[in-house]
Amino acid sequence: MPPAIRREPKLSFPERKPAPVNKDVGTTTIPSLGMFAAFGGYPASTGTPVTPFTALQASAVYGCVNCISQDIGKLSLTMRRKLPGNRGYTAVTDHPLLTVLRKPNPWQTRSQFWRYLSTSLKLRGNAYAAILRNYGGEPTSLIPLSPDVTTPVISDTGRVFYRFSHPMIGQGQLWYQENILHFRDMMVDGGYVGLSPIAYAQDVMGVAIAAQRHAAILFRQGNQTGGVLSTDKPLSPEGAVQIANEVANHYQGVENSSKPMVLGSGMTYERMTLTNEEAQFLESRRFSVEEICRIFRVPPHKVQHLVGGTFSDIENEEQAYINDTLQPVATEIEQMGSERLLFEDDIAAGIELYFDFDSLLRGNQKARYEAYSIGTQTGILSVNEARAREGLPPIEGGDVHRFPLNTGDIKPPSPPPTGAPGNTAPEVTPQTAPAPEDN
Repeated sequence: MPPAIRREPKLSFPERKPAPVNKDVGTTTIPSLGMFAAFGGYPASTGTPVTPFTALQASAVYGCVNCISQDIGKLSLTMRRKLPGNRGYTAVTDHPLLTVLRKPNPWQTRSQFWRYLSTSLKLRGNAYAAILRNYGGEPTSLIPLSPDVTTPVISDTGRVFYRFSHPMIGQGQLWYQENILHFRDMMVDGGYVGLSPIAYAQDVMGVAIAAQRHAAILFRQGNQTGGVLSTDKPLSPEGAVQIANEVANHYQGVENSSKPMVLGSGMTYERMTLTNEEAQFLESRRFSVEEICRIFRVPPHKVQHLVGGTFSDIENEEQAYINDTLQPVATEIEQMGSERLLFEDDIAAGIELYFDFDSLLRGNQKARYEAYSIGTQTGILSVNEARAREGLPPIEGGDVHRFPLNTGDIKPPSPPPTGAPGNTAPEVTPQTAPAPEDN
């Protein structure tokens, strides 16, 4: 069982203080890779600085991160209780934590809160939120923290603290880990912080950003390559610069791309041709999209990169996206949330946080109704349970679980006992032969 929060009195917002730390205990600060973004970004081989913000300029990065964050924001984080004897789960509807899960803080909806944290997780490798509590230790608000100003601190005894700054809470705060939600992406070196895909794939991101800027420059020049102006007359360096600037001002750019070029006497212009590598520019941009999708584990069709494939392929990729991309993020949130937001007696009672993935099928009515049909016909769901998932009121007699009449235990039926109703042999009246007639 994971460690749970003890019922210790804690100050309520806004009268909160930093978590007390023994000054005699040495601490080690673990630098977050998000800090490097504040100093010019991660260096890429292309020479283009890569930060979480510049990476979003690449449409594939923006599409992948936005796709994951929006899908996590669609899900409903709620609570359930495990029934004794592994008999399934039942919904928890009367726990005070549900109020916080529905409205984490005063300025964000539930969807906005989880979209922000999942965006931070995928761009920076880490996502943080401070847990505000009342005097009874119950969570009252979840305040999102920027990964750039949040740093794990490890004491000599192995205790984990978090140093952060927030305008609503204070500068240089140092809190116990029990009061911080810390979600991590892929981890190495002890697993104290997650890896930023932007930092470790900066060359892939840098190529995509550089290609985007190259395309913008190419169109700014009217989709024209460079050229060479030559003349048989002598030119001073100043005169050559002046002529080059005049030609660029009059004939470069989208609005000037169709203008006829008029040159002075004795001057000729020779256009530079595209190399084979430059001719493959669009192909390299397509490859960058596929590389970025591979990093974020997002199917290319989710970012409108439709190259080959059939409808059945896309359907399989959708299921793989839910299982391999969204489920790991949801599991990280469920487990960390259950550990930091629930008390020991809640966990002992089998209560846990979980995401309801049924909302991802909300747009596919046919798939939902087919699932309800199978569920009600096999006794997994009652009619009213299926109607409740659609937001419909219950109907009379809809709570009964129905089973097909042709199903049952795979064994021959036992014969009814002797003398039981329906097992009595019919009574036979003996008949006598007729007497012979006298002749």
